[in-house]
Amino acid sequence: LRDFFFHKVSHPSIKIDDPKYQPYGAFEWALPSKPNWTEPLGQKLCILDLDSRPLDSDGHIFGPNPINWTHAESIHGPSLGILQHWVYAKIHGYAYYFVRTGEFEDRRASWKKPTIIDRVLQKHRVCVFVDSDAIFNHLDLPFEWLLNYWDIRDTDSVSLAIDPDLPHNKDEKGKLYLNTGFIIAQNQSTTFSIMHDWASCVDGDKYPNCTEYRTKSYGHPSDQGGFGNYVRYDYEDNIKELPCAEANGFAEHGSECLGTFIKHLWTGKRDLIKIAVGQQIPGDFLRILHEQMLKEKDKFFVTEEELLGR
Repeated sequence: LRDFFFHKVSHPSIKIDDPKYQPYGAFEWALPSKPNWTEPLGQKLCILDLDSRPLDSDGHIFGPNPINWTHAESIHGPSLGILQHWVYAKIHGYAYYFVRTGEFEDRRASWKKPTIIDRVLQKHRVCVFVDSDAIFNHLDLPFEWLLNYWDIRDTDSVSLAIDPDLPHNKDEKGKLYLNTGFIIAQNQSTTFSIMHDWASCVDGDKYPNCTEYRTKSYGHPSDQGGFGNYVRYDYEDNIKELPCAEANGFAEHGSECLGTFIKHLWTGKRDLIKIAVGQQIPGDFLRILHEQMLKEKDKFFVTEEELLGR
């Protein structure tokens, strides 16, 4: 059944440089220009998850029993997002990492993000970080095709999606934040400079006011606030903004951010993510794919200490 899923149900449906993507023949998205990415990246591209929570109780991704739809009410929504990322990487032959991070004493654990991305990216050409409440909306669609569709070039060190046009999503200058829950990072010297400045932003040396973003309250993001208010303005020529409608959000939210290619369920992570993943991984496929993921845990699971100590 696992072989059937990967080879007959959710396999790559187009080549990475095909001129258009037309799932089910109902809609069509076309490449805007001559493709820049013409060779499959394979293990040169990585999908990255990180979390400071153990996620080891029943219904969670590293719990004692495989999750299944028979007990859907007990399934932890973001754990499904993590499983979906692993499945997507398996379908397309990408590298996959789950990094268990530690905690900070003076700031949110989400500030671990730039340091982890920096270290993992050193081994790959491209790394894609995805929050656990975000998913790839089309399992059959190669990510290289999206790189071409969004016209991501060599100068685009980091690419992120714009947030919904709401007052609390604007930075100190009135510009909409870029959502740091989905990040495409290329292995370039500028990228590592961006990650260094972002990681150290909250220390207040280069950006004194960034210390205000150590913690999070409504309308006042943490790592996203530091990146959006300070770091991105120093690297405007190397940061690409992706359309909110395509790389952020979900239709049920009612905003312009529909999540066409990357669905980010900021407020639907408990229930809506189950519906979204359930449509992609129905029935007994959930259990048998989770079983396989757990069997392969040693291949992709690493602690922050192990990663940074290498």
